[in-house]
Amino acid sequence: MSAEAARMAAVRRYDILDTPPDGAYDRVAALAARLFEVPVATVTIVDEDRIWFKATHGLEGVTEIGRDPGLCASAVLTDDTTVIPDTLLDPVACSNPLVAGPMGVRFYAAAPIITADGYRLGTVNVLDTSPREISEADSATLADLAAVVRDQLELRLSALHVVRAEQERRKVEQDKRQAEEEARQRAERDKAAIAAFASTLQRTLVPPALPAVPGLELACHYKTASPQEVGGDFYDVFPVGGGRWAFFLGDVCGKGAEA
Repeated sequence: MSAEAARMAAVRRYDILDTPPDGAYDRVAALAARLFEVPVATVTIVDEDRIWFKATHGLEGVTEIGRDPGLCASAVLTDDTTVIPDTLLDPVACSNPLVAGPMGVRFYAAAPIITADGYRLGTVNVLDTSPREISEADSATLADLAAVVRDQLELRLSALHVVRAEQERRKVEQDKRQAEEEARQRAERDKAAIAAFASTLQRTLVPPALPAVPGLELACHYKTASPQEVGGDFYDVFPVGGGRWAFFLGDVCGKGAEA
């Protein structure tokens, strides 16, 4: 995996791109503008083909720009704070649309947002329309603001992991309850089917009705011990010839199919 591919995998890991505005990041941008006394400050994430603004101060209505070299796209290539006192004197930055376009950026400074495992996700930037210098202490302050953004991203990622774990746990429980309910319904259907089968099979062992015997009144009552089990007990009344009738009663030991 290339270095840029690994960096983009880290960007995707934080799931921050195209998320709604967040007060924590907005305050970082506002604080950077106030500390450095500049009109514009931003918190950016460098995507594959764009610079996406997580927070802006003094740059209303802009959510992203192209990934043109010279400013954020170049600042994310190094661990150090990038400072360009006069963008028109920089051979790369001078052609960036923010410099050459209507905004006319002349000063740019950015500290990379570096993850704990060393990937640079984006930058915290300050921009001005006039050239200027900043001290090493100012560069360190900008780096501290980038570290604050990094910590906020880590907290957000931890919260996402907790939420997703809870969602997964609930899904597992829901699937379990659904499986149990389906098993219960299947067991009830099987129980009903077994009872119907046992009842049907039991009825095959006894005559459907007693015969009409002249001069004799016949009656019977047969009740199985369990509607789910087939017994071997049976009875019958049948003619044997010469005006004679036989009565037969079978009382089998045990219950179930073996009986």
